[in-house]
Amino acid sequence: MPDWREFVRLGQKQASQVPVLIWAVGGAIAASLAFVVWLETSAPPYAALYEGLSPADGGKVIAELQKLGIPYQLQGAGNIILVPVPELAEARLQLGAAQIPQTGVSAGWDKLENAPMTTSDLAQSTMAAQALEASLQQSIETLNGIHTAQVYIALPADTPFLADQPKPTASVVIAADQQDAEAQGETIANLVAGAVPGLTAAQVSVATTSGVKVYPADSLMNTTSQFATVAQVENGAMGRIAELLGPLVGPDNFRTNVSANLDFTQEHIRQIAYGPSQLVQHQTTSQSTRVGAETAAIGIPGAMSNEPPAPTTATTPPAPVPNAPAANTGVVGAKGTAPASAAQTAAAPASTVPGETTSTSDQTYVTDENDADIIKPDWAVKSLAISVVLNKAALGTVTTDQVKAALAGAFSYPQVTVSVLSASFQSAKLPPASAVLLQATGPVTHAVLEVLAAAALLFGVALPLAKRLATPAPVLQAAAAIAEPRRPIIASLSTTDYSDLRVQATEHVASVAKLLQTWTEEE
Repeated sequence: MPDWREFVRLGQKQASQVPVLIWAVGGAIAASLAFVVWLETSAPPYAALYEGLSPADGGKVIAELQKLGIPYQLQGAGNIILVPVPELAEARLQLGAAQIPQTGVSAGWDKLENAPMTTSDLAQSTMAAQALEASLQQSIETLNGIHTAQVYIALPADTPFLADQPKPTASVVIAADQQDAEAQGETIANLVAGAVPGLTAAQVSVATTSGVKVYPADSLMNTTSQFATVAQVENGAMGRIAELLGPLVGPDNFRTNVSANLDFTQEHIRQIAYGPSQLVQHQTTSQSTRVGAETAAIGIPGAMSNEPPAPTTATTPPAPVPNAPAANTGVVGAKGTAPASAAQTAAAPASTVPGETTSTSDQTYVTDENDADIIKPDWAVKSLAISVVLNKAALGTVTTDQVKAALAGAFSYPQVTVSVLSASFQSAKLPPASAVLLQATGPVTHAVLEVLAAAALLFGVALPLAKRLATPAPVLQAAAAIAEPRRPIIASLSTTDYSDLRVQATEHVASVAKLLQTWTEEE
């Protein structure tokens, strides 16, 4: 077994054959790598101070950092400014005290506050509108799903007549996904309308950067929205079916297809219903009461106008009653006439003072009326068709009728049609073992191939080239001469006796050596 010292000597011998220039280049590369590693490991880590700044704001931040003597780095084409982590808090505080960088909101309000007294009303209103737009833009960008926003407010000039005063309007352009934009459209409109006096949400238009208007919503859905709504309903139904069938037969033992029929008819109904009952809200009543005869004088006593004309009426005597006692016809003043006078006195009515009394009341009746304004939703599911294929081997004790009943009861749409079929599923063909092994060992194989390629490049190209550069030209020629095969010369030579030459060479060794050296140098 060879000793390790032999390997060391062999390595030294191989290294001595590499030219000095190659050693110098390799040393320089190694020193550079070591220096870079030392810088990376010794320097403090950097953290992001600001991201996404405009060139103007970024220049202000860098100028202030240079004044403060804080090192910084730039990344992302200058959009990201990095500072050492130990100095991150100090840099933020120093820049905040210097109000660098200023946001659009603070800059707008500061510009309005510091405006000179000679500024016109139009300029002040314009600066106020710009500051308000920047504030609304910052608030809208904090909403979930909104990346960027631009707000434009049109404030008309005041007029002397309120009836002719135009209403303000606003437009908002947002960068967001379609789903997030539709969800936040009404919120954005109400937010902008609440910040501008006299502005309503209906006068705010919200659109995305792709040109889709999300608020106010159109009365009719376009074709793309209808297809998206149908797909959403079908996907939701398939998800509910998967939740039902998964625990019963397993996730890979059923196939589902759902077809939804939606009604996109728009309806706006104004309904007024009248009930049988009535409610008394107000009532008017007039009542008059008169005391005394109709012809009695009701005025100031003594006036001629208060004396009514005498009535012209005739009195008919009453008919005699049969078997009635005779009337008392005695002389006035006699005792027999006393009872008649008493009866007449009792029958005479008591004297009363004539008068008239009037009372008035007012009432109003309200009928039982119910007024309703009904707006039906943009779409409604009319029917749903469900087709399910089950793996017969995974059904077990579950029957297709049970599955059909479970699926039909899971949806409350007006019409649900369920079709369930059980059949044997074909097993999927497994990939060959070689493909599985190749896929599993893919990363390892790539790594091994890279190592082999690097070794072949090193030992097959680099080292032979270095040896060739390190070997002198005469040695290469000698080696080529030795390596070149020579054809054998076939000749018949006669045997000659060289014993005398051999004796002379023994006697003159120095001369023979010198002769051989001369021959060698000539060759």
